[in-house]
Amino acid sequence: MIKWGSVPVPYAALWTGEAGKMAVGVCRHINHLACCDAEDRGAGKPIFGKPHMGRQREVIANDLCDLCARPLKGRTKVSLSHARVTVSGATGACVMQVEPLVHKDCALVCVQHCPSLKRDIKTGTLFVRQVLQHRHQFALLTTAAVLEFCGVARDGVAGHAKVELQRWKDRDLSWLEQQ
Repeated sequence: MIKWGSVPVPYAALWTGEAGKMAVGVCRHINHLACCDAEDRGAGKPIFGKPHMGRQREVIANDLCDLCARPLKGRTKVSLSHARVTVSGATGACVMQVEPLVHKDCALVCVQHCPSLKRDIKTGTLFVRQVLQHRHQFALLTTAAVLEFCGVARDGVAGHAKVELQRWKDRDLSWLEQQ
């Protein structure tokens, strides 16, 4: 795990050395055309709260923890997200979010180090959820969005991956602190 000073940097975080260098290419994690950031993890300073397009898709597609990039399988999975529950006629209640999942112990590290997460939990705008069932999705961007991000007008280009929470339990900070 890379640290910035004493602060752990999420695996999927964008770094200043990668920022502003986006292009359309084939994403090896989803084998599809996608908006891709330059690959130079650790170059410059981390941009907390802004994910690297490729690594964000990687952790979601491969079910890896956003903080440590280790497999989520067999561990308690946690969602730290602002996304609210939505209801659709086809699937019922779900949460659709772009934030990758984290292990329970990694979620605690995140809230201990991130002032915005601490603030958002206190104000009730960040939801802590124990994830029991989820799946991933890869939405296609509009041509206008691809033009804005990459400077070319292309159809059929993926952006960030999404995690659909299908079953979960609402939790709080005290639950994260329990061993």
